[in-house]
Amino acid sequence: MTGLLEMREKLRTFYGKYELYVTAGLKFVLGLVVFSVINGNIGYMERLNQPAAVLLLSLLCAFFPINAMVVLACGLILLHLFAVSMEACAIGLCLFLLLLFLYGKFAPRNGYSAILTTVLCFFRVPQVMPAAVGMLKGPSAYFSVLCGTVTYYYLRGVQDNLVNFTSTEETEGLAKFTAALKIFTGNKEMYLVLAAFLVTSLTVYLIRRQAISHAWRAAMVVGNVLQLIIFLLGYILLDLTDRILWVFAGILISMAVCLVLEFFLYNLDYSRVERVQFEDDEYYYFVKAVPKVFVAKKEKRVKRITARKRTTVGRRELAEELDIDQDLLD
Repeated sequence: MTGLLEMREKLRTFYGKYELYVTAGLKFVLGLVVFSVINGNIGYMERLNQPAAVLLLSLLCAFFPINAMVVLACGLILLHLFAVSMEACAIGLCLFLLLLFLYGKFAPRNGYSAILTTVLCFFRVPQVMPAAVGMLKGPSAYFSVLCGTVTYYYLRGVQDNLVNFTSTEETEGLAKFTAALKIFTGNKEMYLVLAAFLVTSLTVYLIRRQAISHAWRAAMVVGNVLQLIIFLLGYILLDLTDRILWVFAGILISMAVCLVLEFFLYNLDYSRVERVQFEDDEYYYFVKAVPKVFVAKKEKRVKRITARKRTTVGRRELAEELDIDQDLLD
């Protein structure tokens, strides 16, 4: 345990010292993942489905705020949808305008949550995000998870109905709009996921805010178990039992991520709890103080070794010190 605590302090020190470079590097790597996932799943425009385009967009994201990645990802998706059909692009544009409005209104500082939700949906383990958001953010951060989830299900709906969208008959225009709208109106799984994420994030947030011992640990356990129950019941009722195995995998990963977050952000020593009581002119205060777990820094002592200076004493000074005649020293 001591070794882990020392590693945590070293990582914190390293990040604090090189925060600018670490953040830029992380955004570059995240950009590579995001744009590669987009091109790998809906890369319908060949000019943009190139490694050079992914690299260029990732470099741009490394030097701009995270919201720039959100906007660039939306733009890249719309261009790929335009290569499929005008109708799919138009519906996607209206959808993104609505989602960006909700995102900018309620969760403008949660770009990482929105992007990671969509990416993890493609990897089929999005259960990590509602628990993590509940651990780190407030209730409004759920809107970022909502935006990422809806974006994923729209893109997956376009993939599933690609034949309808690529039809070249002029009379199929209305049918394409209808197919795009059915992605939302007829997708019961999307509403199940949104409901599960909402309940999970709020449950985790409310429990970890309580003044109880091991609040974060209790929040992650209750939230993830509740999320598991909702998904199991929902998928059984919707006859989507093939997704249950992925739900278990997502819950396990979510628990692991929550434990890591607790270790780095909320690692407390409940064996040394102190209770303090004091008052002022208007109130009595009852305070429960829980110390953090940390490793004391070792003080380095530097011992300086210097050579002694050689001093020479003349005959006269030595004779005066010994109180003898100077000629006797010859």
